[in-house]
Amino acid sequence: MSKHFTLRTYQRVMLCSSSYYLSEDFLGKGIVRDISAGGWRMQGDHHIKLGMRLTLRMEHPEDIIPLEIEEAVVQWVSGRDFGVRITKIRGSATRRLARLVNPRPQTDSPIQR
Repeated sequence: MSKHFTLRTYQRVMLCSSSYYLSEDFLGKGIVRDISAGGWRMQGDHHIKLGMRLTLRMEHPEDIIPLEIEEAVVQWVSGRDFGVRITKIRGSATRRLARLVNPRPQTDSPIQR
């Protein structure tokens, strides 16, 4: 039996943030477990299926406005956990997501050479 291996091309960041995921038929509530610029791993309260297209909204403690992903496609499902690939996102949301995934280190003094 051969296993399919895919190398991830994005850095993943672990977190635990409240979220909502919407389809044409339902509104689910969940927790985002990890994020990358290309997709998220979530745990939710509503049954979803492989290939579903969802809109995602994640609440983050450092932001007043939830981060919205216009469209994401479900790539895998395991019980209540599922992974999505981001397929449509606005420019402002892309920048906010990039700041979450790659935060700039806070330093008091510049590096000297």
